[in-house]
Amino acid sequence: MQGTIHYCLEETIIQKYGKEKWQECLKSCNLPPNYSFITQLKEDIDEKQTINFIFKSAEILGISLQQLFDDFGVYWCTEYAPKLYSGFYIGCNTTKDMVLKLTKIHEMFGKLRETALPPRFEYKELAPNKYEVTYISQRKLFDLYISLVKGLDVYFNNQTQIEKISENKAIMTFSHY
Repeated sequence: MQGTIHYCLEETIIQKYGKEKWQECLKSCNLPPNYSFITQLKEDIDEKQTINFIFKSAEILGISLQQLFDDFGVYWCTEYAPKLYSGFYIGCNTTKDMVLKLTKIHEMFGKLRETALPPRFEYKELAPNKYEVTYISQRKLFDLYISLVKGLDVYFNNQTQIEKISENKAIMTFSHY
């Protein structure tokens, strides 16, 4: 998994829970207290280490894994990605716009980095603004994807109803104001 994910997690935890909690998270994974993932933004980091770090961080913070995903999703979509990946937001005015663009964004990253294995998505329109979304990835991080959709809702001031129907499928009904 690309280091930019780790650095965003670092920023999320520091912003929401403080530097001391971040240092506790580092310590739980045998990393020095002054460590920062900023030095590994474009590097691939072992996925098992990543998942372990995320689980331990939620434990240290005293929150559920889903809450950590939600915190990350909001921070990624409202702070981190708009600064680092602002070009991807061009032409997107709603959560629906961005969600439907994600496969193309991830395909582009996959072509730029052969080792990148970003998830893909299939969309089946059920009605206007209502889609069945299938998450395709070995990582099994569908709940994180759902949290990112929630983050897009915050960014675009939208409200998406998300009904998770399996470990890789959800029905999403998009609404915006």
